[in-house]
Parts: sequence; structure tokens; C-alpha cells
Amino acid sequence: MRFLVDVNASGSLAELLIDLGHDVVLVRNKNPRMRDEEILNWAVAERRIIVTTDKDFEEMVWRQGRKHCGLLRIENLPRQERLILLRETLKYYAKELDRGATVIASTQKFRIRHPR
Repeated sequence: MRFLVDVNASGSLAELLIDLGHDVVLVRNKNPRMRDEEILNWAVAERRIIVTTDKDFEEMVWRQGRKHCGLLRIENLPRQERLILLRETLKYYAKELDRGATVIASTQKFRIRHPR
């Protein structure tokens, strides 16, 4: 899969995705101060799934109806817990992400919102 990793999710999450053979680009390598709207436009232009811990993308996608190619928001937890959530997401919800769904991964539950 093709991922665009937000600054707040860089590091170990990006490394794991790369180790698993995914095509990964990092916002921090292009412009660490890039606005969320620009990140979303970039992800759409390159057909990438955004990986973030930021709730703002959900707002843009669901309340504003902005186009996207998939969104994975992982609860902002300590590193090891985020890695567990990422692995579980990929194990159980990769097909949904690849089809453009929004996946919210938290220790409480996973929420899936399919594209409209």
C-alpha cells in the first residue's frame, strides 16, 4: 500500500510500514510545517493513505466532505502501543484502508468509516 505519514506519526510507525514493504513518504521530509489541507491534497494527488495521530483530518474528511484516498488515525499513545495498533490495523483492516476507508485505531476499539 501507499502511505503518507504525518509529522506526528513519523518515526517508528513509518519504519514499521517501510519494513513491511509498503511505499511510504514522510511529510517531515518535504515540509515539517505543512498545513493539513496541503497534506490531504498531496495524499489525493499521489493516491496515498494518510497515517496520523491528528483528529483534524477526520474533520476535513467527514464534516467538510474533502476527498481522500484513505485515512488511518492512530490514538496518540506511547510508541510500543502505537506499533501494536498499527500491526492490528494492517492485519484486520488493510482491505478497508486500501479501498479508501477511514480507520480510527484506539485501545478501546477500531472504528471504520467507508467512503461515501
